[in-house]
Amino acid sequence: SSVQWIQKMHPEVEDFEFWDQIKNDLQYMRLLLDDISAFNNGDQLNICQIDLKAFACDLKDTLLAELLRCHIPLILKTEDSYPAFYGDPVRLKQALLNLLKNSMESITGRGKIILKIFVQEKKLLIAVKDNGCGMTSEQLTNVFHPFVTSKEHGTGLGLPIVRKIVTAHGGTVRVSSTPGKGSEFQMYLPLLPVASVYL
Repeated sequence: SSVQWIQKMHPEVEDFEFWDQIKNDLQYMRLLLDDISAFNNGDQLNICQIDLKAFACDLKDTLLAELLRCHIPLILKTEDSYPAFYGDPVRLKQALLNLLKNSMESITGRGKIILKIFVQEKKLLIAVKDNGCGMTSEQLTNVFHPFVTSKEHGTGLGLPIVRKIVTAHGGTVRVSSTPGKGSEFQMYLPLLPVASVYL
């Protein structure tokens, strides 16, 4: 905010050769600090019952403007009804937004993203599938390691945050990917009463 105020009061600073770089570096530092905070606090949960159909629609609404701008359809595949599910809606939304944004960034041409929420083998399966650029076997090996990234301006904490949040819920996360064809991330979460899992 101080930099923005300086620019407003002294517009001539925009002519300074490195002014844009200063702003970009500050933006990156803010993103990095936000990700470090999320990574450190990813296992602190506020558990409540979640309406999964409303949860899926809320995710789509959050990203709708960006999806429209990028001309990427997000297809929701949900069941008619679900058993009671307990989790931290804020943390789970954070994890899924990370996955969905990664999918959007992986698509360079025409593509689509599918968000699936199913009950499978007495667990809740939440999957994000895209037909983007995919990942190599080497990238898959390191995909959940902190500070490892293939993005030019990435922090390397997005997927480690996802895994930490899922693990804190007593679940697991898996990934499959093929270069040039896309990726699918699968979150398996327990379908047990909240008292049995968290207390």
